Amino acid sequence: MTSRDGRTFGHIKGVGVGTTFTSKSALAQSGVHILRQAGIHGDAELGAFSICMSKGYEDNVDRGNTIIYVGSGGQDEDGRQISDQSPDSGANRTLFISCETKRPVRVVRGVNDDNVYSPSHGFRYDGLYVVEEAKMKEGKKGFQMCTFTLKRIEEEGQGTIPIRRTLTASKLAKMRKQARTG
Repeated sequence: MTSRDGRTFGHIKGVGVGTTFTSKSALAQSGVHILRQAGIHGDAELGAFSICMSKGYEDNVDRGNTIIYVGSGGQDEDGRQISDQSPDSGANRTLFISCETKRPVRVVRGVNDDNVYSPSHGFRYDGLYVVEEAKMKEGKKGFQMCTFTLKRIEEEGQGTIPIRRTLTASKLAKMRKQARTG
């Protein structure tokens, strides 16, 4: 195993926290998160190596240093939640294992207009987190969801997670115009 195959707990040698990638392909080649579709990369016996947060599950909550991350499964081809998730599915099981072992999980954020912590384009490696809690919980649509609370591991020299500006010049101009016209 090499770190470029992504099967490493912790940082990938040569890839600093805050590194951005223009595509899922570039992200995969770096070894930070090698799966081009799935959001959870892990091993059924060892736990999760990395997760990639982007659009996908409305129950995800990103507070920067704390993330409530929803597992995988139960969606139709249009991304609508139509059934319960299973804690025994391969990807979800890896995060339950990581909660037990407390091994670090790499977190990558992808573009998501509803998340101020997401990058404005591409994907960004935001460091190591530990799975503090793993449980089944009823989601917004009433289905049982695998829910994981991840907390960022504070490391020396690691900067804060950038916050994307959500009030753009065009939004501000529109607000001013609306205020003048009443």
